[in-house]
Amino acid sequence: MAGRKSHPGRYPRRSPSDIAIGNRLDIEIDMNNRRPHLPSTRCLLAFEASARLQSFTAAAQQLNTSQSSISRYIAELEAALGASLFERHKQRVHLSEQGKHLYLRVSQGLDGIRDGLQVIAGWDADLPVTIGCTHAISHLLIMPVFDRLQHAMSDVAKVRVITSEYEALDAHLDPQIDIVFDYDVGNLPSDDFVLLFAEAIKPVCAPDFKDRYSKDLQGPSSHWQSFELLEMATPNRGWANWEDWFAAKGVSPIPRATTSFNNYVYLLEACASGRGLALGARGMVDTYLSNVRLVQACDDYTEYDRGFYAVLTKRGRSKGAARRCLEALADLCAPSI
Repeated sequence: MAGRKSHPGRYPRRSPSDIAIGNRLDIEIDMNNRRPHLPSTRCLLAFEASARLQSFTAAAQQLNTSQSSISRYIAELEAALGASLFERHKQRVHLSEQGKHLYLRVSQGLDGIRDGLQVIAGWDADLPVTIGCTHAISHLLIMPVFDRLQHAMSDVAKVRVITSEYEALDAHLDPQIDIVFDYDVGNLPSDDFVLLFAEAIKPVCAPDFKDRYSKDLQGPSSHWQSFELLEMATPNRGWANWEDWFAAKGVSPIPRATTSFNNYVYLLEACASGRGLALGARGMVDTYLSNVRLVQACDDYTEYDRGFYAVLTKRGRSKGAARRCLEALADLCAPSI
């Protein structure tokens, strides 16, 4: 397999335990300097319900209060933060950018409180195995096998998936999460992780795109400067990218990617619409290839000396059900193409 080169500016690698629970020193500093003035619980509950239901009226009905009370709580929260959290459109409300940021944290916090209350009440045996991942991993890797995963775990525990963007996974990951995903397992014991697949990528495109540019695609990849190359804009967490692929082909200078996306699903959708070339990651692009929304543009997979792993968090290592789920993931998520 081709070796990976390190690249300046890459996102610093963290161990799965860092990703799952944050840096211990940072937590202690935050605890010692906790900000004393948090919004009231009523304001946070009103905000979470309104954001989730996209309606002050529906939030009032769910919380058994009046719409005017919900509006008052939201106004109080916005005044305290000095930010507008919602955009009003007739009978519906939509989160502003600041609102989306806050909702992510509030919803995760409330979920953690609910799970904590269950533990205290002696319901730990009924708690689900919780998988934490990005929206892309959930959509492309977990959801295609989720029914079979639930069936495999039916005699042990239910499985739930909490999705978030990478930034939130670093700083505010739900403490109840049992399994995360990473490209590096560091010095973890071998029974605390499973290899889902070896890291490998290949250029993919829409079938019409390949028909239109078949001659150019069969030629030297050093001549691909005219193609629109789609890439991820988020900080690199270890996955191979266009720079790695061209370097493995001995191409220099490397053609520059021209369009960036914050979500790998959006990137693949743009590629499937004929926008340009994307790098299909093994295990993530399988569904697109099997239904021929995307096809292999030229060479088969180029492999790298890294893997993609499912990893137990500190909490997961103490739960037999989480270890069972880890084994089921290894069986179900093996790439089909």
